[in-house]
Amino acid sequence: MRDPSVSVLSCWLLAAFVVVSTCLSQDCCNVLSSRVPGIQVYSPQTPSYLNRIKSYFSISAALEPWCIVLPSTTQEVSAVIQTLTAHQCPFGIQSGGHGVFPGANSVRNGITVDLGYMNTVTYNAEEKIASIQPGCRWKQVFETLAEYGVAVTGGRDSDVGAGGFILGGGNSFWSASHGWACDNVMNFEVVLADGCIINANADDHADLWSALKGGSGNLGIVTRFDMKTIEYTNPKHHIYGGSLTYSPESTNDAIAAFVEFVDNQSKDLASHAYTVWGYIPSIGTVIMSFVANVLNDDSTSAFDGIKSVPRMTSSSLRSATVGNFTDEILSPKGYRNIWKTSAYKNDARVIQYAVDKFNDIAPRIEAAISPKELLLVAGSFQPLTQSMISQAAANGGNMLGLEERVKDGNGVLFNAVVSLSGAESEEAAKPLMREWLDSVDEFATSENLSWDWRYLNYAYSDQDPITSYGQESVEQIRAAAAKYDPQGVFQKLRMSGFKIPT
Repeated sequence: MRDPSVSVLSCWLLAAFVVVSTCLSQDCCNVLSSRVPGIQVYSPQTPSYLNRIKSYFSISAALEPWCIVLPSTTQEVSAVIQTLTAHQCPFGIQSGGHGVFPGANSVRNGITVDLGYMNTVTYNAEEKIASIQPGCRWKQVFETLAEYGVAVTGGRDSDVGAGGFILGGGNSFWSASHGWACDNVMNFEVVLADGCIINANADDHADLWSALKGGSGNLGIVTRFDMKTIEYTNPKHHIYGGSLTYSPESTNDAIAAFVEFVDNQSKDLASHAYTVWGYIPSIGTVIMSFVANVLNDDSTSAFDGIKSVPRMTSSSLRSATVGNFTDEILSPKGYRNIWKTSAYKNDARVIQYAVDKFNDIAPRIEAAISPKELLLVAGSFQPLTQSMISQAAANGGNMLGLEERVKDGNGVLFNAVVSLSGAESEEAAKPLMREWLDSVDEFATSENLSWDWRYLNYAYSDQDPITSYGQESVEQIRAAAAKYDPQGVFQKLRMSGFKIPT
């Protein structure tokens, strides 16, 4: 029998927590408004607050904080951090809001620091450097820089934000020739936990410069990324590429073509490709390969194998602007999302196993959830090549920890995705998505094909990507945190994103 005294105590403690939490929330939000003149602080249920909540890519991640603060300058970010730290206010950080899980980029019991108003792009033609604020979306970045005939190693989806994308690594159309997006940052402007504003680059604070490349939000709030630019060969038609779709009966051919492309990418570093198996209830299963040549070379032989896959059902191959392509890849907002990620050796066996498991899991997810609430189940495969990984060392190193893994050959990045509606359907899909990823990981390990690595920007909340970087990288990030955040503000008060393993 339940002890009634325990029930009374539990109710009292809960009531006390609610009172303390309410007081703290009011204090934290009020003090921001009073201590940071002119800053935008949005309260729950106001139109501006609700509009910011709607800006998230994934409904799953759109937590409702005590209030949302939107700094518009680096100095305001500094004042916000000093205020939050002084009053011990928990907070989350949002740049573009493309993380998919609850707590990826927001907080429920705390304040969300929304960097969406810091969205300026400038170009220094003399130094060939683009300066990008964290709240920029990639289509905006590409369109602004296109006026100068240049690009940066930005995201392939128009709506993804710059800040989280770069700090998590950042995969782009230029990855084979230029590495990860973080490898192309020449300087980070950073607000530290004590409010100090510093620049981290190869000459100043080089340890922080390296640690931020994959270190995510653990070391400060980056307010500006100064990135190397890439000149277009054709200022009007930047890229040749597009999507090619195939019947699911072409699975074996599509796998063989993708594996061949990855292992031969070193012969044409301007070419990029990935392949997706997707299930949409109204359509069924479709195979889609997306290809892009950043020199706008429509005669490249790099895509011959992919183009030769039989039973092609459509093609959007063309020459166009980068923004045109990032719109094609744009993922729809307004759904709940579960993403799971892993990495393997570039071997047809593990891709085949993952696709076979996809064919098993997709109909089971559809059967487990409420009718008409499933948008998509998909598994994508992207190159992780020696040429791509080698760029890190040439640019001061990063924290991703792939150098040792790629010594034995190229790899493949796997991302398992489900997009759906309804909280109950999301919960029903979670164990099936976990089963899918765990099953492929177990197979890869049994065949000595596993890289045991997680890409932070695709990782789910239970995947601990920073640990997968390896002990050396973890120690470097930990050392930088001890030096630049000795009080552990970004480990204790920051409640969003992935933390440094303890």
